[in-house]
Amino acid sequence: MTQKENPILNARIGLDFLEEEYGLVVFKKLPRHLAICARAVNVLTDYQQHGIILSKARRKVHFYHPQFQSLFQGYIDYRRLEGCSEDTLQSYAIYLDRFSDYLHNCGVKNTRELDHGLVLGFTQTFTNYSPSVIHNTLCALRTFFHYLFQEGLATEDFAYIVPRDSYRSRTKVPSAYPKEDVDKLLKSIDRGNPKGKRDYAVILLAARLGLRAQDICDLAFENLRWETSTLEIIQGKTEKPVTLPLLEDVGLAIIDYLRYARPDCTTTNAIFLRLIPPIGKLEAPTLHSIVTHHMRRSGIKIEDGKRHGPHAHRHSLASAMLEEQTPLPVISEILGHSNTTSTSVYLKIDVHQLRNCSLTPPPFDWNHGEEVF
Repeated sequence: MTQKENPILNARIGLDFLEEEYGLVVFKKLPRHLAICARAVNVLTDYQQHGIILSKARRKVHFYHPQFQSLFQGYIDYRRLEGCSEDTLQSYAIYLDRFSDYLHNCGVKNTRELDHGLVLGFTQTFTNYSPSVIHNTLCALRTFFHYLFQEGLATEDFAYIVPRDSYRSRTKVPSAYPKEDVDKLLKSIDRGNPKGKRDYAVILLAARLGLRAQDICDLAFENLRWETSTLEIIQGKTEKPVTLPLLEDVGLAIIDYLRYARPDCTTTNAIFLRLIPPIGKLEAPTLHSIVTHHMRRSGIKIEDGKRHGPHAHRHSLASAMLEEQTPLPVISEILGHSNTTSTSVYLKIDVHQLRNCSLTPPPFDWNHGEEVF
């Protein structure tokens, strides 16, 4: 890469180099030799900025098409300053990644070229997405268009033409499994090997304490309060603290994993790690795959459209507590909900309580009334 001076290496220079030397403008599904080149530039820029080489198994860095890279990343940084969680920012990055591809394929070079047709055309590409993904994408688009207009990067605020959906008004029944199925799942896990010890502990945390997948993956040694037999975390989704009892079977499962299965790793304080290189903490998608694998291996019937990841066991715990007539405020506190409104959705799966609300139909005299000839 020719240059008249020696600028300080940064991400922008790295991207320019990859484009000039290798023609890289899109960083998706790269051949191995090009992926290595991109990784090398990332390592150099990480070292320049942080003085260390970050683990390869970190959160995905999103590269947009060059004409949108700084603008889209600027929006992500803006939302970070507003206090958005990293999980939410990762979701926004995925939605903007798709929008970047769409605009690039339409020949758009600048967001000031946006018009109603382009915006509505993008929303018509959602046909293969689930209702929840469509809803979240539409919400992300509205905040993004607000940002563009406020920053003078668009001719008008296109947020007002983004279609509305009925996702929030839909009746959604949480996916829950009976206590017998949860016990069957836990008993089916082979705890005679490191993977089984780890998988048993993480599934137990979801089934017994109702922890979300990301909170299980982020669980660190300082969250375990052995002296008080409690588990104290800051929830990733709500960023609010919650204290839960460290039940005996959960504590024993974690100890068994720490003593006999957890790899030696000094780069992270996370408890649950990958067992094969690169060693690092588990991520939520991997945890979902772990639970799904053991669900299918245990022989539990999974109905079409029913969730079968760690969140389903959070639902199952709520359902079990409702069957035991646990008050909603107590369930809200255990699940980390800020109010009982979020928890009340689980009433839809409490069949026993619904039966208690059923009414006996009044008697009807089938022989009474006019005769029909």
